[in-house]
Amino acid sequence: MTIDVGSDRQLFLDDLFFESRSGVELKMHKPRAEEVIFQRDKPWETRSLDTPCIVRDSDLYRMWYRADQGSRSEQRESGSWLCYAESKDCIHWDKPNLGLVEYEGSTANNIVFPAEGIGGFTVKNPSVLIDHAAPSDERYKMVARTIGVKPTTICGFVSSDGFVWRSIETNPILTDGPFDSHNIVVRDDNISRYVMYLRGTDKSTSGPFQGGLRAIRRSESKDFRTWSPSELVLTADEDDPADFHLYTNAAVKYHRAAQAYLMFPMTLYDERHYPTAPFHGLSDVIFASSRDGVSWKRQFREPFIRPGLDERNWCDRNPMMGAGIVETGPDELSMVFQELHKEEESRFRRCTLRLDGFVSASAPYSGWSEFITPPMTFAGSTLELNYSTSGGGSIYVELQDETGTPVPGFTLDDCSEVFGDLTAGDVAWKGDPDMEALAGRPAKMRVRMRDADLYAFRFRHPE
Repeated sequence: MTIDVGSDRQLFLDDLFFESRSGVELKMHKPRAEEVIFQRDKPWETRSLDTPCIVRDSDLYRMWYRADQGSRSEQRESGSWLCYAESKDCIHWDKPNLGLVEYEGSTANNIVFPAEGIGGFTVKNPSVLIDHAAPSDERYKMVARTIGVKPTTICGFVSSDGFVWRSIETNPILTDGPFDSHNIVVRDDNISRYVMYLRGTDKSTSGPFQGGLRAIRRSESKDFRTWSPSELVLTADEDDPADFHLYTNAAVKYHRAAQAYLMFPMTLYDERHYPTAPFHGLSDVIFASSRDGVSWKRQFREPFIRPGLDERNWCDRNPMMGAGIVETGPDELSMVFQELHKEEESRFRRCTLRLDGFVSASAPYSGWSEFITPPMTFAGSTLELNYSTSGGGSIYVELQDETGTPVPGFTLDDCSEVFGDLTAGDVAWKGDPDMEALAGRPAKMRVRMRDADLYAFRFRHPE
């Protein structure tokens, strides 16, 4: 099978680009925990902060989140507000006085949704996307789950500015619950659809949640109004403990690679109990990926984020990844997760990765390793790599025809040594041969590595 990679960036999420390999392994890279960006500090945030959703909107980072009132000791909420925050650097955040919703006689707060709801629907757990192709009055789209009514449903809302929302005419848009989670909406331009990832129940295995285990479903829509029946796409398997649940999904269509769909589910081990925790249940954040948004893999089973050294995080819903990945520097991605969810200091923390830095094709220090891709067709005249080597590490690349014969001028011996740490570094061969002459024809890529990580590649056109 020939893979058409065009000029799109390709990530090493799975074994797709390994026709053969020797010594090269896939390695998941964990994020670096950065600063606390803000915590519960407003009168309408008496219990906890929850379900952050971040987007980058021109030069502004924007967040919609849930703030609960109620009792932490009894784990009961007496009310839930949908709130807003913004930042110019994703580090220092402001909770602006929006003047939209009255709380205890004043509108000087950052609450977005009124207590009586919008269009008759009161909601929480927001997921927001910016739809650049939509009419201006629907540029912002939100899905959220209803509260105060049984059964719980999913509703959709649209806005011109992300502050003043209106209910769409087909609400509720999904009624086949359960939905008691952070349900996420993304825009998938590959199929010209809106896609929602939802709480589900896997009843193939008997369990404590509605007769099964918590799992993840998918639904799609052409117009954001009418949605397909949801289908299960990710659940526990035989390698997981019996009390393993997929509690949230934090799904994202990765903006830098057309065929990269990512999830960062929070797990729930509902029978585990940390000695100092007041309630049963433990959680981690894990990593899952897909090439089409439908077929998902958990290639790596170790956690993406663990509860950590603070014992107060060793209870369920800590940590929990929010929705959204944003660029916060020339080589940096940022995400936001919640921690200390059941404590006075309930808060959000930022974490970072290098661009495309979720998974690498990794080669050890000891000896040379290599892999060969399946035949690919590409468009472009330059091969760009996202890579990191040690001071003594190296990468060499050879282009072969579909039979595995090296292409003259593009052999390993012709390749200039690649080393260093770059998110966009070009590969060069002696004499600067014409790569564009190979475009559109099946070709393999042989990569020889030592003490190096390769995160992504693309064949690009001159800038």
